[in-house]
Amino acid sequence: MSIKIVWHHEALGKQTRQTVSVLNAELILTKVGDVIVDASWQAAARSERDQSALAKQVEAYLLNPDRNPLEVQLLRQGTEYYQRIWQALLGIPFGDVISYSALADKMDSGPRAVAQACKNNPYAGIIPCHRVVAKSGVGGFMGQSQGEMILLKRRLLAYERSVAESAK
Repeated sequence: MSIKIVWHHEALGKQTRQTVSVLNAELILTKVGDVIVDASWQAAARSERDQSALAKQVEAYLLNPDRNPLEVQLLRQGTEYYQRIWQALLGIPFGDVISYSALADKMDSGPRAVAQACKNNPYAGIIPCHRVVAKSGVGGFMGQSQGEMILLKRRLLAYERSVAESAK
């Protein structure tokens, strides 16, 4: 996975939104100036597509990060603990998953705290919290434990697994 994040302590300028449509869902990128301040999923995709350069780069990255490196500017948010967990999420390979408890063990933390950090990830479309699952099941996604977001998490995981397996 080839992603470079340039962290910013502030974001100045006009707020804009860009939409990335992928896997019958939308990733809404909210920017202030050139800095992304939120990247959250919506379950249903619209028919029109955002053709901005950033939207195209993010789409290519999401579909195959090993072949499409991405550099983004993100606003530094959250507690130091959350930032540590989010950094660890970036190390989970495309097509792999880890349980909340296994990640908690690696981070010398507890599974509930890891789950809370995943839930509060403002960059769910860029920092892959969907790759963290429960010991017995898929777990939650974007604050939901059932419904459209869980179906989206399953689609994301299945897609990534199929791409990773075909690359072997």
